[in-house]
Amino acid sequence: MAHSVRRAVAVAFAGGLTAALATATPAAAGPPEQSAATAAGFLGAVDVVVDGEPLAVGPIAACDVEGQQHNESGLFPVGKDVADFWGGTSDCTRDDEGNAHADVDGRYFSTGVLREWGGPRIRVSSFAARCETTSKGSSTVMELDGVYGLTLPEEVPSNHTVTIPAPNEDDPPLAKVVVNELVAPQPPDGSLRVNALRIVLFPEGGPASGEILVGSVGCDPYGASADSGRAD
Repeated sequence: MAHSVRRAVAVAFAGGLTAALATATPAAAGPPEQSAATAAGFLGAVDVVVDGEPLAVGPIAACDVEGQQHNESGLFPVGKDVADFWGGTSDCTRDDEGNAHADVDGRYFSTGVLREWGGPRIRVSSFAARCETTSKGSSTVMELDGVYGLTLPEEVPSNHTVTIPAPNEDDPPLAKVVVNELVAPQPPDGSLRVNALRIVLFPEGGPASGEILVGSVGCDPYGASADSGRAD
């Protein structure tokens, strides 16, 4: 069964899943003395080891408000069914008030990397990730449409984690999938990143390792760069 997920300002979408807008504000000590607001984003990235073979690709169609502000990609296959990104665009800009924005829109994503070990194919019909800085910090929005291979609740909270078990219940899980992942420093400094999906292969060890990122943006109102997309 397909699911639609939208992280947006608490508005219900017919047939979809919703969660609240995420915001980050700096700690009470105040912002650091740094340059203008920054924003960066990309469609996806792969950094895995499968059957002993390393495979690292991406970030795909990356944008940065300090560099290439617009980027796009067509069909971008990674390995033999490890990941297929069917294209999309990324835009990173500053508005007249100096606020930074990152917008990533992807058309389709699929991975069959888990099928070798009896796991599901994970597919997303379309995805988007957006962030912007404000005078008080940063905010993010994430959207997923047509999700297959994962069972999701009607209300998807931040950092919602789905564990994909092995066919044999005595074996370690095949993957951990983090949906609507928020990455923010502690203590808060106003910066914020959202990853639409982060797929971690065999998190407890096994024949594969590494992760696949789908739809990632990060914003910082005080000028630090956030381009890794990783929570750790």
